[in-house]
Amino acid sequence: MILGLDVGGTQTDTVLIEGDRILAATKIPTGEDLLLTLRKALESTLRDVEPGQIERMAFSTTLATNAIVEDRLEPTGMIVSGGPGIDPACFSVGPSFHVVEGCLDHQGFEAVPLDKASVMETVAQLRDEGINTIGVVGKFSVRNAAHELQIVDWVKDYFLHVAMGHTVSGGLNFPRRIFTTYLNASLHKRYKSFFDALTHILDEKKLHAPRYLLKPDGGTIDLIKSTALPARTAQSGPAASVMGALALDGCKGATLVLDVGGTTTDMSVVLDGMPLLNPHGIKLGRYKTLIRSIITHSLGTGGDSVIQINDAGNMTVGPLRNGPPAAFGGNMATPTDALVTLGLLSLGDKGAARTAMESLGATLGCNAEGAAERVLKKMAEIIAQSARAFIFDINAQPVYTIHQVLNEEKIAPTSVLIMGGPAPHIAPYMEKALGLPCRVPPHYDVANAVGAAVARVTAQVTLQADTERGTVIIPEAGEEHKADRRFDMDQAITLARDSLFRHAMMIGAQSNSLKTSITEKQVFNMIRGYRAVGRNIRLKMSITPGLIPQWKRSKDA
Repeated sequence: MILGLDVGGTQTDTVLIEGDRILAATKIPTGEDLLLTLRKALESTLRDVEPGQIERMAFSTTLATNAIVEDRLEPTGMIVSGGPGIDPACFSVGPSFHVVEGCLDHQGFEAVPLDKASVMETVAQLRDEGINTIGVVGKFSVRNAAHELQIVDWVKDYFLHVAMGHTVSGGLNFPRRIFTTYLNASLHKRYKSFFDALTHILDEKKLHAPRYLLKPDGGTIDLIKSTALPARTAQSGPAASVMGALALDGCKGATLVLDVGGTTTDMSVVLDGMPLLNPHGIKLGRYKTLIRSIITHSLGTGGDSVIQINDAGNMTVGPLRNGPPAAFGGNMATPTDALVTLGLLSLGDKGAARTAMESLGATLGCNAEGAAERVLKKMAEIIAQSARAFIFDINAQPVYTIHQVLNEEKIAPTSVLIMGGPAPHIAPYMEKALGLPCRVPPHYDVANAVGAAVARVTAQVTLQADTERGTVIIPEAGEEHKADRRFDMDQAITLARDSLFRHAMMIGAQSNSLKTSITEKQVFNMIRGYRAVGRNIRLKMSITPGLIPQWKRSKDA
């Protein structure tokens, strides 16, 4: 059996899966006491199930995303060493950003030695400011991590946590590396609290099966390994929507996927079962990162969104959420109250929901049912407008799927898959607003938990070879190899694949689910004095996101 659990901002969903059958599914409110929420979720789902029957557990969460959006990040200092080019101070981030003396050149050779006095002076300033979490980034640390490692060796005893830039990605984008490292450092404490709470409950329930966390690229990582790079857990919830859509529907053709939750509506596009991917790095809040991710968009309109009427009589649904719907004790009208009033949902206090709609109707000049209809129609129109803008933005840039680049291919969804609690009830309104056929998959209300449960482990490595220098570096795996002048792309592919497989197995991959994709491949000849002195080879290879073999085999059987 497989356990899937999705901790959302409004609801926590849990599923128990055996083969392609969902044996149990529960949905409970996400409370402020995370331990209590997790305990209730597991107890309600695993009733009469022996712990030893659980073979795999996978989780997704919006914790990191919410912390970034709501600006609830831990005060974090940054120690940065630069190099040739723009001043690193131009990329200053956080409350205490410091550039220290010392740098490497673009090949990873030391250009200016590190100045320990400069580093330790910065440490003293950070300590005076009460900062105990920092990030350390060198401009060309993916070519040579020596300066980052040296700084960390000098400062590690003065801080509770130190995040390093060269572990983030094999890509060379310096500003994005700074921002991603900052997020990894500033999210560490909050994510560790989530990890500790989850681990505590799993141990308490004697659930010792392999544990995974869903990443934004639609793949999973061993739960323990996820603590090293907590920023990678951002967008975990929207990624779970996509993987749930693939698991429950397959998404043939060009499919717009809408997951209508309590706080947001998450949207994505899938082409013949292939999610669209941003391989270079997503933007989280105001931070451009090096985190590879499925392309999604979150709109602040959901079932619990506040409904407001302006002086001109125009209605808005969201982006604010002010507690629960009136049907559940809140004091503001929401789309959930509209659904309850129309008898589409049999939840909560129908009288309270109707009262909220009557009050809204008094402003609109209609009865409660008329107000409810107008709310759902307006909600669908807002989601449709956002979906069209989302698709326009996708078509304004090169389109990547998890397998390839689609040159000159415009995305034009021909159908819509709707998930989330109100999915079957909002679908008719969405069909009219979008002018496209809409469908609802089975288990639509817990699709995120299903997606987390059946997503396979993914990993990515970047191989950088410099035959003049005689080195091959694979930063994500922490590997460095020797290379002679004859080292070529074929050898690079073989070496990268071996490293990727080792790295994937280390973070929990199954040997029978290691499908790979090459996402970047470049060779440059290095010329000095009209003579070739070597080659610079760059290769990116990844485990392709997809579903675990157990789910696929049972679906095909």
